[in-house]
Formats: sequence, C-alpha cells, structure tokens
Amino acid sequence: MSGLLQLHLGVLLLGGAGLFAKLIDLPALDMTAYRAFFAVIFLALFIRYKKQSLTLKSKKDALTALAIGTLAAIHWVTYFYAIQITTVAIAMLALFTYPMMTVFIEPLFRRTHPTNKDMVLGLAVLFGVAMLFPDLWFGGESLSDDTLIGIGCGLISAFCFALRNILVQHKFSHYSGGQSMFFQFVVTALLLFPITETPALDLTFETIAKLVLFAVVFSACAHALFASAISLTSAKTASLVGCLQPVYGITFAFLILAEVPALATIGGGSIILAAAIYETQATKRTKPSSLPAK
Repeated sequence: MSGLLQLHLGVLLLGGAGLFAKLIDLPALDMTAYRAFFAVIFLALFIRYKKQSLTLKSKKDALTALAIGTLAAIHWVTYFYAIQITTVAIAMLALFTYPMMTVFIEPLFRRTHPTNKDMVLGLAVLFGVAMLFPDLWFGGESLSDDTLIGIGCGLISAFCFALRNILVQHKFSHYSGGQSMFFQFVVTALLLFPITETPALDLTFETIAKLVLFAVVFSACAHALFASAISLTSAKTASLVGCLQPVYGITFAFLILAEVPALATIGGGSIILAAAIYETQATKRTKPSSLPAK
C-alpha cells in the first residue's frame, strides 16, 4: 500500500470516528472511558509485537504522561459531547481551530511572539467560528442553546488538543507514537472509570462491538496508518491531507446520519479549514502538532 493511500485511509477512518458519538448509546464520558480501555489492550499487544517498552523511563516522564493524558481525556470527552448535542459538522469544525490555537500557544514554549500574519489568520478563524451560529448575533438563540454549548465544548476540545500536541512534541517525543497513545489512553481510563455512570455489566453486546470497532479500527489502526504514512510521504503532505478529516467526517454524517450542514456552517468551516491549510503550508510543521484530531 502506497504512503499516500495509507495517509488518506488513516484520515478517512479518523473522520469517521466522530460518528460513534452518535452511534453508541452512552454518555460521552462513559464512551471515552470504555474506548480507552479497549484501546489500551490493543496498543499494549501492538507495542509488545513491535518489541517496545510499556513502561516510562523516569518520574519526569510520568508527570508528563499524566499531563498529556489528562488533556487528551478532556479533549475527547468535550469533543464527543459536542457531537452528541449538536452535529458532527459543527463539532468537527470547532475542533479544527486547533492549528491556529497551536500558533498562539507554541511561542510560549519557544519564547517567541506570533507574527502579524498569525494575528490576521487568528481573526479569520474567529470569524469562521462566529459563522457557525449566526442566529446568536441576530437574536433567537440564548446562551444555554445546545449549539452554543456544543461549539464551546468543541473549542475547549481544540485548546486541549493543541496543548497536548505541543507537550508531546516538546516533552514526550522520545517515545514512539504508539507508546505515547498507549500512555494517554491509560491515564484517560484511570481518570474516567471512577466517574462513569454505566457499569460494565450493563453494556450490551452491540455496544461492546461498537466500542471495540471504535477503539481498534477507528482510533488505534487509524493512527498507525497515519504514522506509517508520514515515513513514506512527508509531514507537510500528512498535515494537508489531515485537514480533510472534517470533510470526510461531514460526508459520513450526511450519508449515515442524514445530517445536512447549514450554509453558514459550510461557510464558517471553509474559512477555518482554509486558515488551517494555509498555516500548515506556511510553517511546514514536522512534529506531532500537525497530527489530525483523535
């Protein structure tokens, strides 16, 4: 399989991952916890097959793993909750503000300042997000509206995702992608299982099957394909193709869930994705901060 084909297949699977928030009849937090459990089992077997270690090298790495795992847990729960109370399109487009958030957060680690170009792109993304709920500005929607709450959760998810990626890049890059995801899923499971509402014995066979499919194929395997494709293509190509994830996700939602995005959503999403693609081309990122959403 060619690198480009692996790349598109991985991003395609990641684009379809969001649909499970609608297809699995569990609260977002519970779904994230059980997904993490099954992902941990699969990734542990995969890492041992690759003859890599399942342990952390130092206490400092343990603290870093706890930080990135916590951010990952918040990212996933808020993202899936946003999908559940709004639509796949709105949640995914709100999430894809993360490349611009990365532009403004990463200078704090590099002790630099965003450029004027970054400021302009940031304002463009802000305008794109505003277009996702135009009725708010013309009356008719209150602050408690599910659309507004969903977009807010999507933006929180984007912030956590951007910060997690930066921490992985600057503090955790000495572990492989599989190891990094394994530790993140372990932390997520440990944090969320004590507060889940759905006991394991109450899960139906259908729900378990969907969770396993979600965790193994649309999460672990998707990222394995993406990581493998980077070595066969380039990080820049991977970043650009990764920006197709919302397109794939919205298409899946239309075909499977019959969710038709509003014109304002399409317009705002186009601005957000255009800014993300432009920033990716301009910076030629080569580190995990350019990875597609998980």
